Amino acid sequence: MKATNLILALTLILTSVAWSQEILIPTSSAVKDKAIFAHGTKNIAGNGFFPVSYSEANLKLPTKDTTQNWVMRKLFKEHLVQKSNQDFFFAVDPLLNMSIGQEQLQNTSDYLFQNTRGVQAFGHLKNKLSFYTAFYENQARFLKYQTDYFKDRGEFYPNNPPGLNVQNAVIPGGGRTKPFKVNGFDYASSVSYVRFTPIDKLAIQFGNAPRFYGWGYRSMLLSDNSYNYTNLTIDWEIIKGLTYTFMRGKQLNLTRKVFTDMVEAPYERKGIGVHYLSYSPVPSLVIGLFESTIYLRDNATSSQRVNPYFYQPVIGVNTMVNGTESVNMKNLFGLNFAWQFHPQHMLYGQVVSDDVSNKEYGIQLGYRTGNTFNVKNLNFQLEANVATSNLYAANNERMNYTHFNLPLAHTLGNGFTELLVRANYLFKGVFIDTKIVYYEADQPIDDKSRLFESKQNFSIDNETQVLNANIELGYEFNPATQLRAFINMNYRTSVINFGSDVDYGAVSIGIRTALTNQYFDF
Repeated sequence: MKATNLILALTLILTSVAWSQEILIPTSSAVKDKAIFAHGTKNIAGNGFFPVSYSEANLKLPTKDTTQNWVMRKLFKEHLVQKSNQDFFFAVDPLLNMSIGQEQLQNTSDYLFQNTRGVQAFGHLKNKLSFYTAFYENQARFLKYQTDYFKDRGEFYPNNPPGLNVQNAVIPGGGRTKPFKVNGFDYASSVSYVRFTPIDKLAIQFGNAPRFYGWGYRSMLLSDNSYNYTNLTIDWEIIKGLTYTFMRGKQLNLTRKVFTDMVEAPYERKGIGVHYLSYSPVPSLVIGLFESTIYLRDNATSSQRVNPYFYQPVIGVNTMVNGTESVNMKNLFGLNFAWQFHPQHMLYGQVVSDDVSNKEYGIQLGYRTGNTFNVKNLNFQLEANVATSNLYAANNERMNYTHFNLPLAHTLGNGFTELLVRANYLFKGVFIDTKIVYYEADQPIDDKSRLFESKQNFSIDNETQVLNANIELGYEFNPATQLRAFINMNYRTSVINFGSDVDYGAVSIGIRTALTNQYFDF
C-alpha cells in the first residue's frame, strides 16, 4: 500500500504539468489477442513485451457518442467517468469479478466463489505522461487442487526446532492471503505506474505494473504469473528497429527472517534486473536477446548491500563476468522472437537457459492466427513449452527465479512438457473462449516444494500427467472495461505416476471486468 500511495502522490504532482505518455493496454490475453492482429498488416505489435501502448497496438481509447444517452454509453461503450480532448484523457471505473459455482465430480458440498471489488483510474496528457492505478479486494474459494497449490506456496515461518512452517497461502497475481470462512481466502492487490516520455524514443516508467515478455500465452522469460513488484524500467529506441530495455526491481521471498526488532518479522528481500535488446530488421520480424539477474539481499539472520552489478546497464556483462551463478547473483539468459509472415498468421518462440553446462533449458514454440479466414475476432493459438527439471533453480535457493513464492516465468515452474490450444470468437458482444492444456510434470501441482529447493538437493518425484479443458460462453457488455457476463465449464483429470485418475468438473456463472490474467489452468 505504501508503494501505491507513493505512485498516486507522484501522479498528482506530475499531472499538474503539461507532460504525458499514452496509456498502456490491459494485460489480459483477450486484449493481447486483439492487439497482435489489430494492424491488419504484417507489422508486429511491440518489441517483444506486453503491455504496449494503445497506439503501438493500433487500438483506440473510447470516444463519446453523443447520439446515445448516458446509460447506454456507460454500459456498452465508455468508461464510467471519462473526460477527454485532443491532448488529454482521464477515466475511472469500478472493477469486479463476481462468480459462483459448484464442483460436480468430487462429491463436495462447498460452493466455489469469487468476490472481487475494485477501482481503476488512468489517463494521459500531451503524449508525455501517462499513469494508471488500480486496487482489488478479494474473497474466494477455489477447487481443491488449486487450493493445495496456493497453500503449498504460502508464507514460510521459522520453526523451533529448525525448519520452516508454511502458513496461509499465495494466489498467482493476487498475493498473500488470510483465511476466509471454510476453505476460503481473503486477499488484496494493487497496481500503479507513472510513465514519462521526455522524447519520442525514450520512455521511463516507475511503479509495480507487471510486464510479460513474448507473444505467447505463457512466457519462459518473465510473465505476469507471480505478483506485482516495485520496479523502474527504461525503454530506449537507439535507432529505428533497435530497442533496449533496462529494468531494476525489488522482490521478496515470503520467508520470515529469524531475528528482528520489528513487531512482525520482515520477509527476505532480493533484487531483480532485466536487460532486453530487440532488433527488427523488417517490420514483420523481431528478435530479442534477454538477460535477467536475481540479486541476493537477505538470508535468515542478516542482510547485505546489493551487488554493484545491480547498477550496471549493459546486457550480457553479468553473465560473462560472473557466470550463471555466483555467491550473491543468479543469471538467466534467452532469445525471444516472432515472425508475422502474413497479416493473419504469426510464428513465435523463446529459448532460455540458466546453466548451459548442465543442459538446463526451456523452449517455447507457438503459432497464432487472428481474424482467421477474414472473420473479425476469430483467433486460434497452438503453443508448446518445455522446461528441464532444474531450470530457474539455484544452488542457493534464495536466488531461485521466483517472487512471492511463485514462479516468475511459466506457472508450472520447473520440469514439464506442455501443449496448449486456444480458440476464441467474439461477434456482436457474444463470445466463446476455449482452451485445452495438457502437460507432463516431474511432480504433482499440489506439491511444488522442489521449485524452491537448492539444485544440490535435487530429487525426482512422481511423474504427473494432466489434462485441463475449459470453455467459457458469455456476452461482452463493454469493450472499454472488458465487462463480461459468463458461464464457465472446466474439466481436469490427472494421473500421478500412472496411478488412478483424479477428476474435477466445475461449472460457474458470473460477471467480471476481464482486464488481467488468472493463471489457474494447471
